[in-house]
Amino acid sequence: MYLVTTPASKVRADLEPLFDRPLEVPANNHGYVDLDEIHVPIIDRIVDVYSGLVPALGDFGYSYPTSGSSEGIFNALTKLMVSGVDCINVLKGEYEGYQAQAENLNIRVNEVDLDETDVSELEPGYWFISNPSARDGNVIPQDFIREVCDLGNKVFLDLAYVGTTEPYVTDVSHENIETVFMSFSKPYGTFWKRIGGFTFSRDEMPTLYGNKWFKGVDGLVKALKIAEDIGPYMLAEKYKPVQEAIISEINDEFDLGMRASDAFLLGYLKEEDTGRLDAEQLERIKEFRRGDNYRFCLTPYFIELENKRIAKIH
Repeated sequence: MYLVTTPASKVRADLEPLFDRPLEVPANNHGYVDLDEIHVPIIDRIVDVYSGLVPALGDFGYSYPTSGSSEGIFNALTKLMVSGVDCINVLKGEYEGYQAQAENLNIRVNEVDLDETDVSELEPGYWFISNPSARDGNVIPQDFIREVCDLGNKVFLDLAYVGTTEPYVTDVSHENIETVFMSFSKPYGTFWKRIGGFTFSRDEMPTLYGNKWFKGVDGLVKALKIAEDIGPYMLAEKYKPVQEAIISEINDEFDLGMRASDAFLLGYLKEEDTGRLDAEQLERIKEFRRGDNYRFCLTPYFIELENKRIAKIH
């Protein structure tokens, strides 16, 4: 596949046993595989897989393969910086990567506390929003995102947790949703593989143009295989019960009253939930504070359970 003199028809035939339907492998003028464009049919197929959850994803004019969503986020921030944007808005307690990368580019981050601020009173600007929210793993109502868009804000929507909840539809059709980021890292556990990252944009993102050459082709094929063989619809059905069992175990041991997030990888506590906790319990959970609430990553427990399962097999 990686010899530029391999006929596209041979690559197509070699890949055919992997998929339920043949992958349309692009060819150059000589009939050889065009690896510069191989991401195009793969992304089209992944958009098709997610069409039930993110039906307007295919309406974006530009799509890029990336190493997870973080690469797309940094390049979107870079584009804003070059355009003279010096401030972005995030919800209080949001994914810390937005602030870290924005500050690297001298972009100020305005944290918006919805309990204290009416978004209609803010000047139209640029919003980075994760949904399901990295603040607590819960789905943000579509009405809120639509309101932010209707107020003239440009929204950069991070769907890194899509596929980790019970199926729900994310509407990205609003013209003011400027960019959508996707990543397989969290739902499928490919974080260290850096495969299955995609950025969809209304306008061209020049700093991602070179990704047509500088990409992991094998990783893209793996991402397509994961999307079509596993997909985002069966994950919650399998892992929500595991999440509930993990949280029950944590609460039995530490008496926290932790709640299950919509995303099966997370648990959370609201500020009002902590009134019953003593000083020792509050000290134990202080590092998990996100804004006024608490967010707990359950991944280590999933890993432990998987290791136990494998040990039983062997």
